[in-house]
Amino acid sequence: MTAIVWIRRSLREYDNTALVKASENHETVIPFYVVDENYFKEAELGFPRVKFWNESLKDLKRKLSEKDKKDLIIRKGKPLDQLNKIVEEVDADKVYHNRDYTPYSRERDQKIREGLGVPVKTFKDIVLHEKEEILTNSGTPYKVYTYYKKKWFDREKRRPQEPQTYETPDLESDQIPTLEELGFEKPEDFNWEWGATREGGMNRIEEFKDKIWDYDENRDYAWRDDTSRLSPHLKFGTVSIREVFWEAERMKARNPNDDTDGIKIWQEELAWRDYYMQILWNYPHEVDEPFMDKYRDNEPDWESKDEASEKWKAWIEGKTGYPFVDAGMRQLKKTGFMHNRLRMVVTNFSCKDLWLDWRDVHDYFSKMFVDAEISAMVGGIQWSYSIGTDAQPYFRVFNPTSQAERYDPEGKYIRKWVPELEEVPDNHIHEPWKMNKLQQQDCGVVIGEDYPNPIVDHDKERKESVEKFEQLEGK
Repeated sequence: MTAIVWIRRSLREYDNTALVKASENHETVIPFYVVDENYFKEAELGFPRVKFWNESLKDLKRKLSEKDKKDLIIRKGKPLDQLNKIVEEVDADKVYHNRDYTPYSRERDQKIREGLGVPVKTFKDIVLHEKEEILTNSGTPYKVYTYYKKKWFDREKRRPQEPQTYETPDLESDQIPTLEELGFEKPEDFNWEWGATREGGMNRIEEFKDKIWDYDENRDYAWRDDTSRLSPHLKFGTVSIREVFWEAERMKARNPNDDTDGIKIWQEELAWRDYYMQILWNYPHEVDEPFMDKYRDNEPDWESKDEASEKWKAWIEGKTGYPFVDAGMRQLKKTGFMHNRLRMVVTNFSCKDLWLDWRDVHDYFSKMFVDAEISAMVGGIQWSYSIGTDAQPYFRVFNPTSQAERYDPEGKYIRKWVPELEEVPDNHIHEPWKMNKLQQQDCGVVIGEDYPNPIVDHDKERKESVEKFEQLEGK
């Protein structure tokens, strides 16, 4: 009996649930990947994410082929066509795959279930709790994270599992296309700093162990960079969410007398990830529309990137005149990543200061972030825009200057990503436009020439933003 394991985003062998289950029931198992080149043409993708995927896929192929009688079989084409071909080719009796929750994935997987001539078995893998596993007492999905989180921690979570012994027959396998063949070129001055492999993910876990104890205190300080940076590895599955959760649990168990608040707060990030996945599953309209009914029926009049082209260009290029915002946007453009505190600051700025359409922001982030996960990205953007589930109230507006003073007090993060401000003294690093000409001359930067003046007056924009929301609330 032969099983096909259709691998999509769980790019690992260990604790790959579909592979584990297939190996329990079949001696012959074919790990199978379909490169759908049309997807790369049609989806909102960018170089960082595609490169991480490409390297992770090649790493999985290499690791399996190095083992005795194992391999990852690659085919190019439409998933349904290629699955039907491989099923017929090897006379497979079942297809196994892990579940995904995006609207695109749900539509694709429905076609597979209806179009294959063999049974399809699906499994929870990319989350700890999915769909409608955690519900309110009235049986509805949670719309408030705090209540969801409590039940999330109370629920039992299975441990990672090793696949049973299996063999893969010698089959024809296509070459994994290069990024250039898929139409993606490395952006100019881009720094690739990711080990997009299984080993790279495990190294991230080890490196984070020293930082996790103080995660509750240090996670928001941009200059420290004490976050785990595991998000792209979870996105593409080079490590499993069960591995990272239970490694954190082991650390607590080994150190029962230590303060474990940092570990608990980091595990809450995993709960947030599951929460946004279940929101996307139960309320898929949030991909294109505000989550909140009152704004879906009466949406704020955001400006598109074409309508506000100058503001849009300044924002994406990190030239708004607000150093903390600009540092975050330049880090993203240079590395495909941005510190989590900055993700909130720059998105809040795009809404409450610039009034840019959140859909344009989402499309841009989808292309730029190496860890772009539609559920968390839409959830986070709509949170900042005060239109999403459990969102920030519209009258809470981040001040980009006070955020910088609190989370980058000495300007270390700003100076790293906005080098023209490198010699600006601490007392002016957050508001360089307040320097006089002599002070500007002393630190080698002319505001308005070498670095822009603020493109908007924050106090004025904050007031107008609140007024716009209040007008909508009154309708």
